[in-house]
Amino acid sequence: MRCLLLAPLQYPFLQSIIAGLEANGVELKAVDYQSFFSPRVNARYNNYTTLPMRLRRLWEEPYVRKANTEYLRIFREFQPDLVFIYNNQLARPALMEEFKRSAKVAFMLGDNPLYTPSNIYNLHILFYADYIISPDSLWCEQLAQMGVLGMTFDCFGFNSRIYYPMEVPEPERQRYRSDLIYVGSASKTNWGYKRMLFLDLFKNFDFKAYISGSMERWYDLFPGAASKIVPHDRFDASFNNLVYNCSKVAPVELVPSLFRGIHVRVFDILGAGILPLCEYSADLERVFEGMELPLIKNYREAEEVARFWLEDEGRRKTCVEAMRARVLERYTPTMVIRRMLDALNFSS
Repeated sequence: MRCLLLAPLQYPFLQSIIAGLEANGVELKAVDYQSFFSPRVNARYNNYTTLPMRLRRLWEEPYVRKANTEYLRIFREFQPDLVFIYNNQLARPALMEEFKRSAKVAFMLGDNPLYTPSNIYNLHILFYADYIISPDSLWCEQLAQMGVLGMTFDCFGFNSRIYYPMEVPEPERQRYRSDLIYVGSASKTNWGYKRMLFLDLFKNFDFKAYISGSMERWYDLFPGAASKIVPHDRFDASFNNLVYNCSKVAPVELVPSLFRGIHVRVFDILGAGILPLCEYSADLERVFEGMELPLIKNYREAEEVARFWLEDEGRRKTCVEAMRARVLERYTPTMVIRRMLDALNFSS
């Protein structure tokens, strides 16, 4: 069978989806709408999306229209059996109508569509879906209650070709070593405040936080966390795997748009072979049911919990091994894609 994947291909996570499709023998064509435009045009679109609509539509409308035209051209040439879309990728209802004439449609939700303003149709186009993968069971309930069909909670685990335990050369280990590690991005909204509040929980540890973008507006409020931040502008999974392998514990906060869900970073960290210290979520307990988990249920307890797992090396390694085994048993990219293909009646 053939699959047309519409996705932001610069995201390392997309390699897990691609690996899962290829492992199931799917003939794949992956398309990123940014490839339709010059870097200058993409920068203009990406940098001015917060302007008032009357100004933004001057360049947004032709940009989105061209993206949908190119999608349709590729669809007609490739003639896929399945169109698989990450979030919304600027797709419009008329395009979805064309897809549905001859193919099935599936989505992978990386962001809560109720919190994503990048496309006014991002909720509407879900009604064309035959199958939707969500990393948050509450999103499934919300959207199903609204009448969206095919909602499925699932997790892509880790791609072992990208995240894996490795022997780090001593010069690099000395450069990047720390007990605790965080890799993430900045935000100018209260999401950024929450991230700094979370990072500040670990100010008394040997801790490095690699952050892309500026968090300086919060530095006066959190000088301890500010002292741990290493400015970082690399969107590079290999670097993430390297610094994870130079550390022992990686804190993972629950972003505000996840209610019960699991951040993909949890699986990346497990892939690298170290312990994710997770802000509590119900779906995390569901996926790793029956295990002793490194959970932060209250920020006031975070330092104590982090110290407990950091100092007990044996317990920490046992936990990592058990969590990795669960992922490899139930949540590899190959398994997630197989479940989707089976649900859509594509034979193996």
